[in-house]
Amino acid sequence: MSGSTVIGAPNAPERADLQLALVPLLFAGVYAPAALLFDAWVVSVAGGSLAASLPIADGLFVHPPDDR
Repeated sequence: MSGSTVIGAPNAPERADLQLALVPLLFAGVYAPAALLFDAWVVSVAGGSLAASLPIADGLFVHPPDDR
């Protein structure tokens, strides 16, 4: 073989990647305990949705996407 292929480490995740990963994690992280604590599913869904909206709002209004 004439040369070897070196596979480098993947790039570090960017802020937008982390925000997208946080949305389902926050929803499930709030929904599951709320579903166990409260009998009403409306409270669980509302709490999970509110928590999941935080990284979305951060990505849209606090740190908006830029042209790269």
